[in-house]
Amino acid sequence: MATTESTETGSPESKGDHRSTRDPNVKYPIKVLYCGVCTLPTEYCEYMPEPAKCRQWLEKNFPSEFARLTTDNVPRQETKDGDPPSLGEEEEKKKQKRGGRGQIKQKKKTVPQKVSIAKIPRAKKKYVTRVCGLNTFDIDLKEAQRFFAQKFSCGASVTADDEIIIQGDFTDDIIDVIQEKWPEVDDESIDDLGEVKK
Repeated sequence: MATTESTETGSPESKGDHRSTRDPNVKYPIKVLYCGVCTLPTEYCEYMPEPAKCRQWLEKNFPSEFARLTTDNVPRQETKDGDPPSLGEEEEKKKQKRGGRGQIKQKKKTVPQKVSIAKIPRAKKKYVTRVCGLNTFDIDLKEAQRFFAQKFSCGASVTADDEIIIQGDFTDDIIDVIQEKWPEVDDESIDDLGEVKK
């Protein structure tokens, strides 16, 4: 709920410097109305992240104060039609265009849909097969890793954010297996890089 606070000032004689700053139109002690939503004085609600909620609360609980604040803050501009701007347009102008808390959503980077297969030498005549790019087709890498391990009866692991390492040289068979299991991966989307160094 809103609270009001009084600011007591001493006698004019005890505060010699402040006597000249006193406004004769203001009634002392000053009563401050605090917002029930943001807990700031109602004059500062417009600077909060959600001023519309503060405005609704003030209109519901203190309509006279709401009327005073809205008539004081509305600029006397006119639109092209000659009508005063509506509150929606005014609020649109006040909205922050850049930065802010969670205002801007990151756009997903568009990565080309390519699956690359490479044979990497491990030791002497042993190889591992690296499959990259399944993530671009929205294929679950853990599920693909389990599938490859079961299909080829070998060890397989997800090493990077879009890379599966299969123990053994399966570059000849893996293209057909991928297309059989995931038909959305077509022939043009698969690159066989051959033997590459790590």
